[in-house]
Amino acid sequence: MPSNGGLSHVVVTPSRGESNFLPDLIDSMTKQTLTPTNWVIVIHNSGQQTLDLLNEASHEHNWISTISINDNSQRKRGGQIAKLVNRGLSTINSDWNFFSKIDADMVLPEDYFECVFAEFSDSEQLGITSGTCYLMEKGKKIREKTSKDHTRGGLKTYRRECYDQIEGINETDGWDGIDNITAQMHGWETRSIPELEVLHQRRTGSSSGLLSGCFESGKFAHSMGYFPPFILARSIHRMSSKPIFLGGISMLMGYLYSVLGGKRESIRPEVQKFLRNKQKNKLMPWRK
Repeated sequence: MPSNGGLSHVVVTPSRGESNFLPDLIDSMTKQTLTPTNWVIVIHNSGQQTLDLLNEASHEHNWISTISINDNSQRKRGGQIAKLVNRGLSTINSDWNFFSKIDADMVLPEDYFECVFAEFSDSEQLGITSGTCYLMEKGKKIREKTSKDHTRGGLKTYRRECYDQIEGINETDGWDGIDNITAQMHGWETRSIPELEVLHQRRTGSSSGLLSGCFESGKFAHSMGYFPPFILARSIHRMSSKPIFLGGISMLMGYLYSVLGGKRESIRPEVQKFLRNKQKNKLMPWRK
């Protein structure tokens, strides 16, 4: 039986052709000082090798289960991931107090969930939290930067009351930003934990190439209803990271592609208003 300290904690991992990463995640998950009550791994269009790996894991650990989904769709970020996560969560019949979405390409330190729940214990207003991702490139540790109040899409843990109030995960592009800002609008704290470092086995958005990932991030920014000067500033800032200059240009092009293509924004008007006001305050701090 898992050692979960009496917590009712469920985890869902979406996986799409990531069998090469899964062994490390499974190893780190089974070594947790506080293991989950249930862990559902949702595999999408994966081969027999992945199925065999997960069957072995679920045989050894009865708190691990697998859902296999096969269709003709191509691998995508954003809304497709949210659908896989919701599919996995819907199969859990027992009640839960905390829910984590952990991506297949993460490697957790052994005390990851212990540290996460210590944060929740310290603040009753903490609604969503995550660790901080880092990469290993040429023997060097490189932290994937994000704002303090943004929780990583690949590492989110939700308090049940917050999850219910924001009405769960929105099955649309930009879902992992929409849930943060919706929670904040309702008075919840959302934050990452800087000292809780998690190995990310590939750079965010790099599964289809970094430039394509930046383009998708621009599309997601439009889906979230970003304040236009803010996405311009963010794109300029992105130019200093790999791929130098081109990444920022690609992000801006993704945003403009959605605008000019007449794509609909996915965020509710009252949440968008809250988000844009926050972004305006960042750009113009004197207006606070």
